[in-house]
Amino acid sequence: MSGGGSKGAFQLGAVDYLVNKEGLDFQVIAGVSTGSLNATVLAQAGPGELKEYVRRLAELWFGIHSDDDIYRKSPLQRIAKILAFVVLALRNSLFLPEPLEKMLQTHVNPEKLRKSGRELRVGGVSLESGEYRSVKGTNPAILRWTLASSSIPLMFPPVKIGDQSTVDGGVRNITPLKDAMAALKDLPRAHDQVEDELWVILASPLRVTPAKSDWGSSLGVGKRTLSILLNEIFREDLDYALAINESVRGYEKLARELDAPSVAALRGLELPYASPRKRAVTIWTIVPDREYSDALSFNHDTIVKAYQAGKKAAAAPLDEKSVKAALGLGPFRAADKQPPLDVERPAAR
Repeated sequence: MSGGGSKGAFQLGAVDYLVNKEGLDFQVIAGVSTGSLNATVLAQAGPGELKEYVRRLAELWFGIHSDDDIYRKSPLQRIAKILAFVVLALRNSLFLPEPLEKMLQTHVNPEKLRKSGRELRVGGVSLESGEYRSVKGTNPAILRWTLASSSIPLMFPPVKIGDQSTVDGGVRNITPLKDAMAALKDLPRAHDQVEDELWVILASPLRVTPAKSDWGSSLGVGKRTLSILLNEIFREDLDYALAINESVRGYEKLARELDAPSVAALRGLELPYASPRKRAVTIWTIVPDREYSDALSFNHDTIVKAYQAGKKAAAAPLDEKSVKAALGLGPFRAADKQPPLDVERPAAR
């Protein structure tokens, strides 16, 4: 699940549909930013408990009525928006996430995460090293990591974890596909001939929503530029995952058509993405048709609308060919036309 602040209500609707209508269960749950909050709540579910934790996550989201339920404005920022730059000069953020931190402590039990049997992955970026780090649900500081993963730079203060000041994982990794795939690789496959499924739930559209303005405001230009930059990050994340699938499936197809000595020789080559250590996964993507709110605008009515949109979108997920086309990356080559790209959506299980 990707980042997006209040847009994470869309992810709630999608998960609700997948779990309660399709009957899906998830062994690995990964998220950054708002996706890390959703993921951490859900990953507490033990065997047979996922529906109950979807209900709890819905209770959390529908209990949000305004920005005050998530963050507290500084006194100066309340006086006048023009003083925002003064606030940033005097302190390291515009807002204080105390309500969000309290919400995490109320709704997440680290002991349940350790015992649930699910693989949780959340991530943050260190301001000191500039590197992204992914942690498991068994990490002793998992609540701090989840808060850090949600700490949008400038908006919220960095979270101190050990000797590192950590901020939103979306700075480098807005859709944690790599985290999810790494966790999957460490788990045994249920069936040797069946690919694992990876469901990607974005909080924003695949393409930047067109906008018109005279761009006379530096703040407006900055916000628009940030939207474009973040869109580029998760587009590249998806493109990279699809490229790995394409290469691994092509390698496997070639191996099937060669004799045994040739396959052995092929495995000795250093081919990009196609090492036998990697395996393809079937990727389904759920994406909103538009933005339902600004990332930091928490309003009950828009949360409900985004939730309903998530349920609707989850009923018609995009397969890999559709995502490739939506990204404007051109038609798939012959290797992409092999199963499972042309299969129907999986039956409920």
